[in-house]
Amino acid sequence: MKIVDEHGLSVALIEPAELALEPWLSAGEHIDVVRMPKPPADTVDALTARGFVVKPEMLTWVARLGPDEDTFLARLENKSRQDIRRARRRASAALREEVQDRVDAETLDRFLALYEERVAGMQFGVPYARRHRETVLNGPQKYFAVFAFEGDELVGGCLVAECPEQDTIRIRFSAVSESWRRDSLARTLYFTAMRTARLKGFTWATLGDEPNLYGHLTRAGLFSFKVNMGFEAVPSQDFGDPTGCDEADLVLNLSALQDPCLILGYASGPHSADRKLVGHFITEDDSRLDEFGAPFLAGLEPRRPVQSD
Repeated sequence: MKIVDEHGLSVALIEPAELALEPWLSAGEHIDVVRMPKPPADTVDALTARGFVVKPEMLTWVARLGPDEDTFLARLENKSRQDIRRARRRASAALREEVQDRVDAETLDRFLALYEERVAGMQFGVPYARRHRETVLNGPQKYFAVFAFEGDELVGGCLVAECPEQDTIRIRFSAVSESWRRDSLARTLYFTAMRTARLKGFTWATLGDEPNLYGHLTRAGLFSFKVNMGFEAVPSQDFGDPTGCDEADLVLNLSALQDPCLILGYASGPHSADRKLVGHFITEDDSRLDEFGAPFLAGLEPRRPVQSD
């Protein structure tokens, strides 16, 4: 067993041969999560019996764009449609929106400054977008962008990669100012990006790839936001990720995680033809369980952490 720090989370990595010994029970160090990377098929039953969730390591959020926006919105619950329309009315009344099919360097640098300002306010934020500046401007992958301006001030934007080989756009990086975050400007930017993608003839859109452990680097609330936007979480390896793989997690406590913590595990095992996912809602208080339902989940199961803080 090897204990590593993953952005403030103490993770014990175990090998299949160690599972029966349960070395985390006698460890002298604090452990938040026990993890078996790439669990072999013959360990799944034993892992499940010990409370592990066998799951995709990364999730991709994907949506079929459909023929038009009205058709897409019709799939959403009434409150989600209302929230999106309200956000767009506020934005259209006060902001100027600009779609750049070829991203302008000066505007991109203004966006990156906003993006890095927002990331700096996150506990474990990493400003990944800066690393992609040259690609956004000059390829080889084609990007377009959606920006929002309040007067001359750039208050929001998103960078979108075109993936014609997958018939997909990937909304890669986004940021909005704090005041416009409260007015849900991100919803408006994403829907403009999807409208642009339809005009370009794309069938699919993705809204990020995320570690499958909500409550650590990403909050559980982000899960609900993306569900309400009409997106579905799937194992990343099922949507074009060549490095996507599985792992098994056992959450011992929530001392370094936010409550609630949410993990999406396989409903019928990772080697089944049925790729449905079940939400495992790990919390000391399951009164918020209904907030995290999703039509694509096979179920939602409340759990207590194995150990009390």
